[in-house]
Amino acid sequence: MYTYEKNLPRDSIRLLRITSDGERFSSTLEEFKLDRLPYFAAISWCWTSRRASRPRSFTCNAQEFPVSSHLYALLQNVTPRGVPASVTIWIDAICINQDHLEEKDVHIPRMSEIYSGAHFVLVWLGESQDDSDLVMDTQTVNHLNRNLVQVPDFASPDYVTRDDLPSPKDPIWRAIGDLCDRNWFYRTWVVQEVALARKVNMLCGPRRLDWASLVTLINHLSRTGLSVRCRDPQAQPSSRPNGIGVLLELHYVRKQHQEGGCPTDYILRAVRLKEVTKPIDKVYGIMGLLEKDMRNAITVNYAENEAQYWKIYMEVVKNIIATNNRSFWLLNMASSKERPEELPTWCPNLNSTIPEQLDFSYQPWCAGILPVAQLNAGMFVRPDSSEIRTLGFVIDEVQDAVQLGSTRPDPNEKGGPSEDSLISNFLAQDLRCLKLAQESYSREEEALEAYARTIVVNSWANFSPILASEGEKVCQIYRDTVAYLSHRSVNAADAVSEGQQEMHAYLRQLGWWAKRPFFKTKNGLIGRGPSNIHAGDLLCVFYGAGMAFVLRPRNGDLYGLVGDAYLHECMELETLRPERRGLDVEFVIC
Repeated sequence: MYTYEKNLPRDSIRLLRITSDGERFSSTLEEFKLDRLPYFAAISWCWTSRRASRPRSFTCNAQEFPVSSHLYALLQNVTPRGVPASVTIWIDAICINQDHLEEKDVHIPRMSEIYSGAHFVLVWLGESQDDSDLVMDTQTVNHLNRNLVQVPDFASPDYVTRDDLPSPKDPIWRAIGDLCDRNWFYRTWVVQEVALARKVNMLCGPRRLDWASLVTLINHLSRTGLSVRCRDPQAQPSSRPNGIGVLLELHYVRKQHQEGGCPTDYILRAVRLKEVTKPIDKVYGIMGLLEKDMRNAITVNYAENEAQYWKIYMEVVKNIIATNNRSFWLLNMASSKERPEELPTWCPNLNSTIPEQLDFSYQPWCAGILPVAQLNAGMFVRPDSSEIRTLGFVIDEVQDAVQLGSTRPDPNEKGGPSEDSLISNFLAQDLRCLKLAQESYSREEEALEAYARTIVVNSWANFSPILASEGEKVCQIYRDTVAYLSHRSVNAADAVSEGQQEMHAYLRQLGWWAKRPFFKTKNGLIGRGPSNIHAGDLLCVFYGAGMAFVLRPRNGDLYGLVGDAYLHECMELETLRPERRGLDVEFVIC
């Protein structure tokens, strides 16, 4: 077992110097003052690899240092093979004493200084496998990029069979997809490690590739639609997001940070889908990207906070509200499957990697917004309280809630119902919901239009609103969609051939909102709400928020937040009919 010589001073870090003769390597671990650092690379890596990791050890300062085989492979490949070389690196597993909690508490916040101060960040993806060498080749990637730049967006089949591109069955396509699916891309810490870096290089086995070249390639594949070639059509469903999309998200955060800072809401949403060993690292792993005041307000304390990580989540959210009390996007994120009992309903559980449903934060609604700023609009929270207060009004009370369901199997649910079963269930529930809508409107066509708009939250697939003049169009698309799902035959497809693209976009939207039940209120309003909405819940508007929210009355004057909602014909405060607007209330949400 390796023994560190002494505790690391607050103003210093350790760096590992690796010297290789071309075949074997030796190493030394040395301390350096933060203001006198030599040329070094900071390693971004994943503590676990896809394959089982047997323990290994290497010699460091004349002692044996135990590491995983995944880390040992990095140490073997970080210097070129076949020629003498040396390199100085910083890597958390070695340069921070992982058994010394006080040292971790002091130096984890310093990681932002380390990754931004390194001359470059080296991403360790693991050993060569799944044809990764085909992708980790600068000449090949540059050749692909030169040819792909000529391919138009969402290319036709004529373009995807060009002579200057690999054939559809060429192994490089799957190799690109497999590389982007490696565990590193799903780790929380890599978000700040990549964003803070001056320069990023990728290392997989002995091969290196510039981050910018890989990002350019993935951008081209996404733009042209050729990224579909990178997916295995026979692959088992996965709860993880698409690795290609994850890489582009990392690039976006890096680009935004370089241009002045990535929005906090985007960072928290990105991190929510990432993986960690310890829930507390959902905050500790992004501290370098947070604003300075917020960063200073967070105390790193693994011993105290590891078991009560929800307290840190609350502190982060409170700090955001204190900085900008109209950060209602936090309430959009709050609904989740797994929640510690101690976590207030208004606070997102950042450790829930699968949100309960897509939230409405990007919709251009003005349910609680006036052209002239509403006095006392926003959320207010005391530092010593687990409650937030916000001013608004109740519109109505939920009477019925029906789960419409999806028309496609959930990739996160193995062994679930078949597609035919899902479609049959959807059509039955769709008819039931349509009848509920018809109870609220005197004319059948009026009810149909309101329903066709509501089940896609009155927006097209590009998030633009469905205009008042497009009522007949959305009704026809809805009829075509039901006809297609009911028959799914050649004749049904022929009958809607002119609107096929719009119909499939409408179907895609139904999938987006599949986990949001359709509901009807006591006064005949209809909408789509959070997954756990039920009769007796209150539909409310908060001044300063764009969307509506669902609250559940608790003891006394307290409320629990259920989630955000779309309430048809009630998403613009300026045009809201007076009879639908209740008296102003200060909601206390716990």
